[in-house]
Amino acid sequence: MATAGGRLAGQVAIVTGGGSGIGAAVCCGLAAEGAAVVVADLAPEGAAATVEAISGAGGHAVAVAVDVSDPASVQALVERAVAQFGAVDILVNCAGITRYDSILDLPVEAWDRVMAVNLRGTFLCTQAVLRHMVPRRRGRVVNFASARGVEGQARGSHYAASKGGVIAFTKSVALEMAPYGITVNAVAPGTTDTAMWRGTKTAEEIERLRQTLPLHSAEDAVGLVLMLVCDDARTLTGHLLLRGIRVAQ
Repeated sequence: MATAGGRLAGQVAIVTGGGSGIGAAVCCGLAAEGAAVVVADLAPEGAAATVEAISGAGGHAVAVAVDVSDPASVQALVERAVAQFGAVDILVNCAGITRYDSILDLPVEAWDRVMAVNLRGTFLCTQAVLRHMVPRRRGRVVNFASARGVEGQARGSHYAASKGGVIAFTKSVALEMAPYGITVNAVAPGTTDTAMWRGTKTAEEIERLRQTLPLHSAEDAVGLVLMLVCDDARTLTGHLLLRGIRVAQ
């Protein structure tokens, strides 16, 4: 249920990848704390479903279709958010894709697509939103990274490289934005049971992993984001919150 006097009352958030999985959970979590949420996703039906869930709980949200790898689409997203709500206080870059390919057989097209969504998309959305945040000298940016970006991943060099890039990008932009009172942080939510994760596994692999480590739910990531966007973390910037234990997958 939306909280009229919540910790984020009066603030506006854009969440990419908000139509499913962790992104949808984050949208609902921000709305429950009083934020107006722009649910941005490549799949309009998913974004609409998230908006319906938020509205049904008494919150405020709007769905916007976006391709985070396309500069014009990202610019249109931010302009829509500003036109609809007047400003953007929070950006959560949650849109992402994954796949498994041996480095020996990894198609260039697959490498480019993973980079385009995970890293280029984070850059484009962050740049576009910061251009509105800097004049106001306030804002919170949270990027979704991964432990794979620190440790690497067999058969996932493209995904690991993209998330490693997100981590370095986060730390670099945090340095630039500190004088403006804008914080930029990243979260690595741990192994999370989402449709995207299940789509890369067989039923046997999923069951084995369920027996060997605690799988996080999409909702488990909400607390990490809320911690970073609320006032208690106003001096925390350039950090990676790394959660969960690591096992071979």
